[in-house]
Amino acid sequence: MPDQDPEDPRALRQTLRVAGVEGAVVRLEASRLSGCAACAARAGCGAGALAELLDAGPLEIALPRIGHVAPGDQVVVSIPGTAFLGAAGLAYLLPPAALVLAATGFSAGGLSDLWVALLCVPVLALSFLPARRADSRGRFASALRIEEVIPAEDRARP
Repeated sequence: MPDQDPEDPRALRQTLRVAGVEGAVVRLEASRLSGCAACAARAGCGAGALAELLDAGPLEIALPRIGHVAPGDQVVVSIPGTAFLGAAGLAYLLPPAALVLAATGFSAGGLSDLWVALLCVPVLALSFLPARRADSRGRFASALRIEEVIPAEDRARP
């Protein structure tokens, strides 16, 4: 992947905490937030309730080390907007599109609703394979870059 322009206005940036440093690898930690974590309707939101129920713990990301980083520091991580859209498309657009196309095709073929539903299950499962394959090859993780290191307060003082 070509080098990112640090001034790219389309890049998505997030500040994460350094959980650990192991050789040339930095382990970063991010909280898992549902899309409606701060929404006013949170009490009645199904996605928020599901996120609280699952409480899978923090998300860990391993990236190549740059400069001097230590556990407790904060780092600004960026991903180009195009890489993010590609990942989102594979994960969130391809499966429903494949499901709709399969259901439409099976229904047009004269199959009963039961057969359409049964045949859509493997189609849905197969539609996740491109995203899984891209993830296993590190295609999306390789697009992440550490842009800036913000030392922890106890290290920031001379």
